[in-house]
Amino acid sequence: MSEALPSISSPSDPALAAAHARAQQRLAMLHELAEIGMRLARRLDAQAEEPDAGDVGLVFARVARAVRQTLALEARLEAELAGLTRQAAAERERAAEQAARAPYYARGRIVRRAVVRAIEADTDDDDVEQLVDDLDERLCDREDDADFLDRPIGELVASICKDLGVRADLSLWEDEAWAIAEAAARTPPAAPDAAEPLAQTHDPPPIRPRAAPSPGWLSG
Repeated sequence: MSEALPSISSPSDPALAAAHARAQQRLAMLHELAEIGMRLARRLDAQAEEPDAGDVGLVFARVARAVRQTLALEARLEAELAGLTRQAAAERERAAEQAARAPYYARGRIVRRAVVRAIEADTDDDDVEQLVDDLDERLCDREDDADFLDRPIGELVASICKDLGVRADLSLWEDEAWAIAEAAARTPPAAPDAAEPLAQTHDPPPIRPRAAPSPGWLSG
């Protein structure tokens, strides 16, 4: 008889978790039935030694048969639980892999969308489909690069555009959140104009905004 029930670590699939809980409950009931049957069998075995045992042998045979059937059901249910446990482990493994790849997928979608815009803006309609296929092939390879998540998106876009022979026009992406963020990161803090006298207060000196320089990845 089983001494311990197979366990499972909170599967994310509610149906799988419910099935596992039901199987555990049934297995616990079968385990209890088997224990009761064994206690009855032991008592009947002791009574068989008495002179007036009567039909104890027949009753014992029936109890023994019930115990055997219970044990068989218990073994089958344990196998079912083991299968559910393996299924949950595979589910957790898939979820972990998807979580690990999620940043690559998210960045890949941004890069792809940006390059597709460049292709459509710089290419005849007849060539767009082939270039997009080439883009997808290159992007799949680049997602395995160690620096894919670290390089600025603009550099990735410009590099792929160069590989495809497509012009990288900054104005295509100037309203994109990633382009705005990268332009802000490249802009150095503006210094106060030396020709203007500082205010005679404790307020900070006025700062003149300066135009952001063109991104280096567009040169060459």
